[in-house]
Amino acid sequence: MIVKRLTAFAALLLTAAHAGHAQDSASAGIQSLASVRAAAENAVRASLNAGTSGVELEATALDPRLRLPACGGALATFVPPPRANQTRLLVRVACSRNTVWSLNVPVDVRSTQPVLVLRHAVGRGEALAPLDVLVETRVLPGLVSPFVGRIEDLRNRVTRRAIPAGSALTADALGPVLLIKRGQRVMLAAMTAGIEVQAPGLALADATASQRVRVQNLNSLKIVEGVAESSDGVRVNF
Repeated sequence: MIVKRLTAFAALLLTAAHAGHAQDSASAGIQSLASVRAAAENAVRASLNAGTSGVELEATALDPRLRLPACGGALATFVPPPRANQTRLLVRVACSRNTVWSLNVPVDVRSTQPVLVLRHAVGRGEALAPLDVLVETRVLPGLVSPFVGRIEDLRNRVTRRAIPAGSALTADALGPVLLIKRGQRVMLAAMTAGIEVQAPGLALADATASQRVRVQNLNSLKIVEGVAESSDGVRVNF
């Protein structure tokens, strides 16, 4: 009776060992999904030249039920040319060695960038100083930030609209300082035969430095177009 039990136990051990060996052999013939994701991330890093700190790349998780035959060599990759504001790239990872297969792997792109945040609410047309903002570091999708990230970018800029406290400043929230405002009295200047001629005018629109603006000549009442040169001067070319 004891001999029969020992024989049965030995057979059970042999069966378990054989099953384990078969499972290991099957796993050895399957391409690791982690290696596929790593190949996609490395391909994007190379295409973006994003080996520096501040750039994060993460391939999305693949379906764990996916079974790809093991590739006998390095995986081939193809990354489409990225757009400036793209936050996700679709990378094709393929094998053409012992077996042929290909898979599209989405890779998310993120970057760590400084962002200017308002300490207090501001109104439209306000010029901001360094004390009006604080600098925060944020992880943003993509490589291009829609936010203002440098104090020097506030110079000669004003707010286009009212912005509440705690808001991150976007680039489109700031505009150039107006040199001339609509309805303002200005001095028209033009060169004629080597002589500069001046005349009073009335600005018909807002204008920033070097921007073209329509002005009514108050002497002739004609409407002319010139370039804003100063806070009260418009250069007209005939």
